[in-house]
Amino acid sequence: MPLGERLSERLIAPLLLLFGLVALGIAAWPWPAAVVRPAAPPWWICPSNGVCNWGDPTRTSLDAPVTVMRRVVRIADPRQAEALAVDVTAMASAEVRWNGVPIGANGRVGPDRAHEVPGRFTASFPVPWERLRAGGNLVEVRLSAHHRWVPVGRPVHRLAVGPPQEPLRGVLRAYLPTLIALGLLLATLLLQLLARTGRVIALLNGIVLAQAVAEASKLMLTYAYPWQVTRLFAVALLAGVGALLLAWMAGALVERRARMLLLATALAVGCAWLLPAWDAKTLWALRAGASAALAAAALGRGRMRAALGGYGLALLWASLVPGFLDSGYYLLAAAFLAIAAIPKRAVPVEAPPPAAPAYVTLPHGNAQHRVASGDLLHAQAEDDYCRVHLADGRSLLVTANLGSLVRMAAPHMIRVHRSHAINGAKLAVVHRGGPIELVDGTSIPVGRTYRAALAAWSAR
Repeated sequence: MPLGERLSERLIAPLLLLFGLVALGIAAWPWPAAVVRPAAPPWWICPSNGVCNWGDPTRTSLDAPVTVMRRVVRIADPRQAEALAVDVTAMASAEVRWNGVPIGANGRVGPDRAHEVPGRFTASFPVPWERLRAGGNLVEVRLSAHHRWVPVGRPVHRLAVGPPQEPLRGVLRAYLPTLIALGLLLATLLLQLLARTGRVIALLNGIVLAQAVAEASKLMLTYAYPWQVTRLFAVALLAGVGALLLAWMAGALVERRARMLLLATALAVGCAWLLPAWDAKTLWALRAGASAALAAAALGRGRMRAALGGYGLALLWASLVPGFLDSGYYLLAAAFLAIAAIPKRAVPVEAPPPAAPAYVTLPHGNAQHRVASGDLLHAQAEDDYCRVHLADGRSLLVTANLGSLVRMAAPHMIRVHRSHAINGAKLAVVHRGGPIELVDGTSIPVGRTYRAALAAWSAR
């Protein structure tokens, strides 16, 4: 093997591992949080069992029986003011008041689970024009979240006062790549089932497809806020299962260490589930599967090495991009699964040439002479018959012409003259432009039309 090929083969493992470790290091490094200045004044937040304080609604836990948030909106001239609405996106029921007057409710706010009716995850409350007044306008939002069955780090996603807008317009724009990936994943799954590319890769495709459906369900359904918790749980759970399937598939590259790779991936997925935020659970589960694919591609061998290594490395680096979980992951997974679904072209296996017969049957009238192929020496035409000379000095008169004899004794006998044929295994000397000599010293003439066939036989 040339030095360049050996060098590239030795470098591929450390390079893959180096770039993967760099990506993991960047993702895990405790970077200081960026200071975001609020575009609007903060809200006055009053938990029913705590102390009121100024703060950001998206950082409020909603652990109190009822949480009240207030804010003052100043309007110079109500007659010239644009239409306003209060937008609430939260895992909670909500009730909105404007200047002390209720303008809408999303579900029913209550002090406990029995008295609360879950509201929708996304709701918008238009402010009646007649409720606007010049100067300060008090906005009050009451929230309760007793139907969350698991802890949530960020129950309030958005709380804003501004011009009315379609709640799902921005979400649709953000999830459009996911909808495209849904179609690609479905087409790829059908291709895999038709081509029978393997149960593991088809199962992984189904898991990613189910995860994409759960991710994009907020566009298809107007659901109550408890389903948002279920949706986050399903996405994180499917991400963990997908990581294990990816590690299982990558285990084929490392053979004996496949069980260790799967166990390490399961441990990493378990650690990911200990993280408080649901997006972090999902993200680090995906990184665990990507690390397994990358390690197997760097240390193992197999036809899927390039695809798995490239996918693992791309997954780790793409996970550093904001919004990766909403769309980037599904597009990347769809591309990898489409490549893995391409049927591999079968390499035709050439059939071995048929073995030469060990014996040759030569006709002599009503008799049949069975002669070992190694005993044949040469044959000479005699009118419509031919005489076969054997290695032990005997000769047999065969009742067949020379052409028929050559066909009967193929592939041992080759014709070198219109009147002569020889056993190629007994050829000893070839004289350029002259006769040939056999191992017993017999000299046989060579016809001009047969020299090309003799040269091809000698070159074998």
